Amino acid sequence: MVINIMITKIIIMQFYNREKELEIMSMLDEGKPSFLVITGKRRVGKTELIKQFTRDRKALYLFVDSNKSIDILMGEFDRLIKETLDLPDYIKLDEPEKFLKFITSYDSDLILAMDEFQRFLKVHPTFISQLQKYWDMKPDNCRVFLIVSGSSVGMIKKIFIEAQAPLFKRADNIMTLKPFTVRETLEMLENMGIKELEEKLNLYFLFGGTVYYYRLFEKYQCTGFNDALEKLVFSDFAPLKGEVRDILIEEFGKEHSTYYEIISAISQGKCSMSEISEMTHVSSSSLSTYFYDLINLLEVVEHRIPVLDKPRKSKRGRYFLKDNFFRFYGRFIYPMLSQYMAGNYRSLTETVLQEWQSHTGKIFEDTVRELIIETMAHEYPEIGNWWNRRGDEIDILGIDREKGKIIAVEIKNKELTESEARNMLRLTIVKTKQVKGISEMEVKAGIAARKIEGRERLEKDGFLVWEPGDLLS
Repeated sequence: MVINIMITKIIIMQFYNREKELEIMSMLDEGKPSFLVITGKRRVGKTELIKQFTRDRKALYLFVDSNKSIDILMGEFDRLIKETLDLPDYIKLDEPEKFLKFITSYDSDLILAMDEFQRFLKVHPTFISQLQKYWDMKPDNCRVFLIVSGSSVGMIKKIFIEAQAPLFKRADNIMTLKPFTVRETLEMLENMGIKELEEKLNLYFLFGGTVYYYRLFEKYQCTGFNDALEKLVFSDFAPLKGEVRDILIEEFGKEHSTYYEIISAISQGKCSMSEISEMTHVSSSSLSTYFYDLINLLEVVEHRIPVLDKPRKSKRGRYFLKDNFFRFYGRFIYPMLSQYMAGNYRSLTETVLQEWQSHTGKIFEDTVRELIIETMAHEYPEIGNWWNRRGDEIDILGIDREKGKIIAVEIKNKELTESEARNMLRLTIVKTKQVKGISEMEVKAGIAARKIEGRERLEKDGFLVWEPGDLLS
């Protein structure tokens, strides 16, 4: 009885907040035959979602290992499907066409999941076109729910979404899993026993919304941010010791070191093409290929332009890391990799703690910006970050042209006195004068910070004021 209780607890601890996805999967399962594609960046929880859904159902899980030949993979699949379905030995499913013909004509309820499906492009590309053929030819009595998942988002698009894709419009649904939002992550941490807002924010600033890292947090019985650093990152047997490097090697092979350099440059505040080129060995003209991979395949980098610029014409674009753990790794691990590999964990931990405030400044700004935009977007159709070539920047600029009004918000990762807040608000209003085409509009200024002294007086004077608790309540 005790064992059953413990197992139940572990399952609950490891799975969070995918109710909508499970509902869609249940509907597709009831309407078999069905075909579902699940994609999303690495560590976002695709495999856990599949495992959770198939836990009490008849299911077969197959993993596409790109280091194996098609013959070895098919031999493995043949054994697994025979064991699961109790098939006689004379049935041979050890070749792609035999395997696909069998699963697309199977007339009993079965969920078949193929994880990292896009790797067939490397292992055996014709497997994909063969699947198209047999899925199109499946009989009416087929009772298979086929689920394919993949973490290389760009490759999944080439297989399923682009107009010439071999499996274009074959899937009943293409489900893209996103990392948890800051609200969802903090709610999860609350349920895990982390009560203090500052501690929750520090963990979010370290791991972002990637649920895999929080499962490790629980598995290693971490009690908070400092404990997570020690157990998960800064120890000889830390499970995340080679996390970023391993992901880059698996995805990009011998070229992984170049991607590593680019990630480190961005994490250290270099955000323009020229700045990143100067800090790496890559010329500006060659960087676009690497950015495409980091943006579209790994989804750890994003390209931003000022809110009022036209996407195809803007020449003021900047690059930012949107994965917090990649930011951490690029800032604190890569530049000091020799010390890290030598096991000088204490000095590295001290460096992290000393520089944490400055490191998390941009992350705090991004997090608060996301929350405020979520709150204000219905009032301001054009809203986002704004900057110009002279270096003027407004953290949030929102415009409603129809009503002739503007919101301009400054975000600071620190506690502010009332005097400091008023000075920043005045400066923010002045900076709006640099924005073209809005000079006649009414400006409403706001400020967000860790804590703001005299906020009641500021609000009485017509300013908008936010602290983290306001946005997360």
